[in-house]
Amino acid sequence: MSETLAFLIDAPLQSWGSSSKFQRRETESWPTKSALVGVLAAALGIDKHAPDEAERLAPFAALTFSVLRWPKPHPALRLADFHTIGGGYDKTDPVQKLHIPRKAGDGSPFGTVITRRTYLTDARFIALFQGDSATLKKTAAALLDPVWGVWFGRKACIPAEPLSPVVAASARDALVQLAGLLGADSAELSALEGLTEAPGRGSFYQSDQPIAFGKHHGAVPLAYHSRHVRRLASGELP
Repeated sequence: MSETLAFLIDAPLQSWGSSSKFQRRETESWPTKSALVGVLAAALGIDKHAPDEAERLAPFAALTFSVLRWPKPHPALRLADFHTIGGGYDKTDPVQKLHIPRKAGDGSPFGTVITRRTYLTDARFIALFQGDSATLKKTAAALLDPVWGVWFGRKACIPAEPLSPVVAASARDALVQLAGLLGADSAELSALEGLTEAPGRGSFYQSDQPIAFGKHHGAVPLAYHSRHVRRLASGELP
């Protein structure tokens, strides 16, 4: 039996990278499936270092993912944060030396690395997962009492309020129930815009379909596939 799980994504800072690497870490304008499946995995206690991680992750990665932007009085903005990593450590100290970034070639200490990381501020979304009823109910229970910490893209992105997960027969029913929990008018649902996981006119590929987050059995860490993503019109639900 197929149902829909809906929960709230609200935090002062959010960061949703799908292609960022090395020193410049950008954020997408919308939450990515890989990050939200990572939230589910953390809540469920799926260890990314365990040899069966990919197998345990598969039923949750197989769920159809959609995301809706909840309207707020002010538009979401971007914040660029400037970081330095690995500076100020003593290269002669065997413990401090471990914190210094190393060169890819010979592994020698590189020194201070400068990074720029981008966040969304004042953004609020609703995540929707559709699929097997038993899997969704197990996930909703875990989101209410997570095994590990839940954050939205990076550890600094702590939820501003409870995720308030609900499971219902359809996306509309789940949204109406979630709106009730949040004290919102269900009429606001007509203003929601979003993205859904489906081929169709205007769809595009995004590389955020997770296979594994850890490295085991020779797998490449943070392995992904591409998936179809289509924009939803205002008021259209997946």
